[in-house]
Amino acid sequence: RPITNDFSNQTENLLMGKNPKTIVTHGSPIAQKYGLGAQWREFNLDLITGDPNSPSKNVTEADGWDYYPVGPPYLATARDMHQIAIKWSEFAPKVLDEYPNLLAEMYAFCIAAAHLELPHQLATSLMVSYLPNGSDDSGEGWKLVDGVDDSELCLSTPTPPSSLRSVPLPSVLHFCQVMKLGKWAFGKRRVPHDVFSCDAPLAKEPPSDLATRYDYTIDGDGKHQKLPSVYAVKRSAFMVCTLTRALNEAALFYQEHNCAKPKNGKTVMLEP
Repeated sequence: RPITNDFSNQTENLLMGKNPKTIVTHGSPIAQKYGLGAQWREFNLDLITGDPNSPSKNVTEADGWDYYPVGPPYLATARDMHQIAIKWSEFAPKVLDEYPNLLAEMYAFCIAAAHLELPHQLATSLMVSYLPNGSDDSGEGWKLVDGVDDSELCLSTPTPPSSLRSVPLPSVLHFCQVMKLGKWAFGKRRVPHDVFSCDAPLAKEPPSDLATRYDYTIDGDGKHQKLPSVYAVKRSAFMVCTLTRALNEAALFYQEHNCAKPKNGKTVMLEP
């Protein structure tokens, strides 16, 4: 769904804290909560910021958890984001030198925001990524997905079914993991490299009843592995179906605008 600067409808927008800020204004950015914690406080902030008096050094452990463990989507005014971007690009190489691992650039964003004294309002409804085993949402927008009827999770029609129209969904699907249900799967490393070409087949889309047909995965050897909960089934179905459909829509857009004969009609099953 579209992202705006207004989060005042807290039925659709899940915000953290007792009195959350609901509008993006100067000095008041909003972003999706990620599982980053406040580890960046232990970095060499003098070296990274180049300022022994950096405000980032004054951030408490509690505030580090409450206002800075953020990731995309980031929402800020142009003025604030421009200032963050300047410091972010300046700090990122230094963070990577000290912490040569994944998430270094995200920690650099946290430090830049703290250095500029721009605490973020944390939102949990903007993105889904990690699939928890139970009903826990892991600080992501899974509660919105859970509100969709199982029978409608994978319907592919020009007009979305009633529950998909009435229930707000997360704005971003972060596909950093392989999502599986039954024999169907979606993984970023499984997508053919020629997907945006005139001769590339589309991905075969899962059946509309995927969420009710399976409660297990099927590996390449035909072995079944039961998923740990009904939540895992529903969320896996949502991710596999929605990501596959989105990939096909993007591929068709490319073909319709660049190919003499778009829609070749071929489909291919993505590898599990």
